[in-house]
Amino acid sequence: MRLDDLKFFKRVAELGSLSAAGREFGLSPSAASSRLSNLEKELGSQLVARTTRRTGLTEAGQVFLRHACNALGEMDRAKALIDASEDTPRGTLRISLNVFFGRKHILPYLLEYRQLYPDLRLDVDMTDRIVDLVDEGYDMAIRGAPLPDSSLIARKLGGNQRVLCASPEYISRKGMPKSPDDLRSHDCIGFEPMPVWYFQGPEGEIAYHITNPVISGDSGDFAYDAAIFGLGLTVKSLAHVWEDLRDGRLVEVMPDFPIARTGNIYAVYPPAKFIPPKITTFVDFLLSKYGRPAYWETDYRLPSASKLGERQRQTT
Repeated sequence: MRLDDLKFFKRVAELGSLSAAGREFGLSPSAASSRLSNLEKELGSQLVARTTRRTGLTEAGQVFLRHACNALGEMDRAKALIDASEDTPRGTLRISLNVFFGRKHILPYLLEYRQLYPDLRLDVDMTDRIVDLVDEGYDMAIRGAPLPDSSLIARKLGGNQRVLCASPEYISRKGMPKSPDDLRSHDCIGFEPMPVWYFQGPEGEIAYHITNPVISGDSGDFAYDAAIFGLGLTVKSLAHVWEDLRDGRLVEVMPDFPIARTGNIYAVYPPAKFIPPKITTFVDFLLSKYGRPAYWETDYRLPSASKLGERQRQTT
């Protein structure tokens, strides 16, 4: 049964004329009669008693009219709610976030976002695991890794440049490496998902395999903490350590050999004909906070050689 059939039957009842209702729907008298007959056949009941002077509803027609009006009213209300939600996000936004990025660059802004859209509930899952958005029921995810599913829609939030870094205390103890060859005499912090560090050299890419790490683990936060506590060198996303570089808790190592194979940080979500406003408003809000380029790409300063030398003198 089509929605147009309900609308047509409602107009027949309101006008008391099959032909008049047919004219409104662009139907000839015979086509209008055929449409009503098909509806009655589908329901198995006569809805309209036809005479030469007027068209009246049978008892079954009166019952059906009440329910048809209720159904059409519900459809109108549903459309109104959908239209309203184009500007006002409602419901639940379920997001998958990388742990460090969620803590540093999402959570600090959620109160402000909730104040803008109080009818929207946030369901945040922080995990370093790459989730399947569709199968696991997520609306969107924030990812700094290559996108395995090219069908996902991706909006860039900022760059994901990586740096080799260490604490000033470690550098004062072990010295500053100048090239990947120097790493053989340094303490490297192992991170199981990243067993090889790739550097961009003057003649192309250089791969350095972490074969004998001083300490290793499977958590990005572990590698970060180990570097902060002076255990050795590690490769970290600038989005993770920009404040530490700015404030001198970490220093960039070997800037003449920058980390290769860096990418971007994206908001990703499944493709759809209409992207829900709860997704678009959240992504637009984050972009307004991050800026272009994102603040972690620009709002930091690396400690100068003179400052680092001063720290080294103070610790010796």
